[in-house]
Amino acid sequence: ATRRRAARTGATLSTMAEASMPMLIINMGGEMVYILEQRLTAQAVATDKAKRVLQDVVRTMFNPKFILELFRSQELYSVEATRQIFDRLAHSSIMRLNDSSMDKLFDLMTMGFKYQMLTCRQPQELLLVTLKHLHEVRAKVSESASVAKLVDDVIQTVYDKYLGMNAAEYAALKQSLCRFFGDKKTKVSLFLQDGLQGNDGTIVLSCQKLPTAAEAPGFIRLLDASGRVTSSETFPFPVPTTPSSPFDLESCTLGLNLYAKASVPAPGAPPPPPPRAPPPPPPRGGAASSDLF
Repeated sequence: ATRRRAARTGATLSTMAEASMPMLIINMGGEMVYILEQRLTAQAVATDKAKRVLQDVVRTMFNPKFILELFRSQELYSVEATRQIFDRLAHSSIMRLNDSSMDKLFDLMTMGFKYQMLTCRQPQELLLVTLKHLHEVRAKVSESASVAKLVDDVIQTVYDKYLGMNAAEYAALKQSLCRFFGDKKTKVSLFLQDGLQGNDGTIVLSCQKLPTAAEAPGFIRLLDASGRVTSSETFPFPVPTTPSSPFDLESCTLGLNLYAKASVPAPGAPPPPPPRAPPPPPPRGGAASSDLF
């Protein structure tokens, strides 16, 4: 019996490792769209050109042939191979990034999804994070009906693949993603300012809500030799412990754009400096920007 349980556990871990690839690429892709939008806005790129960049990137990312390949059973890629995927995606539009900008973009994408993943109260919330990314990306390309339709198709594919998974499978999926990120601790200035990251690059976790169906801490039961409860007592627990549904997409705040407020001046902030002289126009068919960071 022990061997059979071990075999089933090993099979679950192996299966979920093969199911990790779509979740990794979709969520990191969502972070990439957030970052590109923020940088294009910060550099005052023309609105129509910025929209075209995002639409081209999303169109390539959710190309049906690519999605079909992404969702097939396969082992999780290495960090290097994943970086190559996003190199091609980022340059699928008129935008061209130099090596330094691409390095910074990939680091921000990695730390953004790592933060979202680690702050899930329970592994099942990974589905909410993924769906939130997809819905936010769709809103940014909604002016193009064809691109929005591609996102809709991926949303349905995600539901079909992940909605029926049980808690053990989600736990194995999260373990696989954790192994991918390993000791990645790139410091992100916005995360440091907001207290989301420590000075050593580690993610700062906070306990605001309990996982669904979890009992609030502070309850002690005393049992006799037969396991029967003989008495109980409680003690106050200082952290808010309000549970919520694991699949409540509306109230989920994970998967949202962490960089959105970086484009909005804080109340009372000093006025921004005068804009820099615009760069020379790129050659015909060239990049929207070569150095976004």
